[in-house]
Amino acid sequence: MKMPRNIAVLAVLAIVCAWMAGCAGCNPEPLPSGMSPTQGPESGGTTVQITGEKFDMKNGVTVTFGGKNAQSVTVPSETQITAVTPGGMAGQSVSVVVTNNGKPEVPVTLSQQFTYTDATPPTVTMNEPVDGTVISEYEDSLNVMNTLSVAFSEPIDSNSVSVDVAVSKTEDSMSEPMDATLSGTVTGSGDSVTFTSDMPMRAGRMYTVTVSGATDMAGNALVNSHSFSFSITSPEMLSKYHVREEDIQEINGEAALKRIAARPEIFDNPEMWERLVAANQDDYIFDRKKLSAGQLLLIPRGRAWGDK
Repeated sequence: MKMPRNIAVLAVLAIVCAWMAGCAGCNPEPLPSGMSPTQGPESGGTTVQITGEKFDMKNGVTVTFGGKNAQSVTVPSETQITAVTPGGMAGQSVSVVVTNNGKPEVPVTLSQQFTYTDATPPTVTMNEPVDGTVISEYEDSLNVMNTLSVAFSEPIDSNSVSVDVAVSKTEDSMSEPMDATLSGTVTGSGDSVTFTSDMPMRAGRMYTVTVSGATDMAGNALVNSHSFSFSITSPEMLSKYHVREEDIQEINGEAALKRIAARPEIFDNPEMWERLVAANQDDYIFDRKKLSAGQLLLIPRGRAWGDK
């Protein structure tokens, strides 16, 4: 009686083993051999072609990039997979794993990795002076400053940065600017640049700065231009003035008097230099051709003969 039962058990085991052996061959592990392209933007969306053998057309295939499922996967043949990358981190290289969906599931990692590239454009994070700044303290009204700086969210190519500076008068200024724009050069490294003006920025002026064209090291460009403004107030008008070293160090005489007359605290107009001569020529130490540092000049106020 025991013999038939043992035979029956053995027969069942033999059938199960045969089924398992046969099923194992129903879903062989995939054999990926290559991938193209091997890099794409961090935002994802890159269509990648994976080649190889034994891809499961019936049950489909799962593809992961750095542990994240591909956005979509199609299996047009047993030797080809098309997968769309998920998002990732710029500069990171991740493993690509292919798994046939039929049982048993055996994940296989490609020998190549996928590298995420920078796709984020730079932005301006800081500018100096800060937008809306009013500068009222300075030593020289004709040479308050000559640089301004801009910082970005990431390293940029300083040669790609354009800085345009528009100049206008402030409400307390007695004159319009001679030039509507301020020229200069842009230098920098890393994530910041410096604009150095060809002429010093002076009192009684508002400066509106527009930054554009900045590209990061991956070639992503600043999407929108960035603008900010700052102003430098005019000093109080003087009735007396002591000649400064900087007034005479380049050229003395008429050129120095024009520079003094151009000061916002004097006349804010270089062409009014002759009024300085008229007001001081009776002083026995006054020589219009040779001023000296510390020399006292009287500043006439009010209208003069010949004014229009």
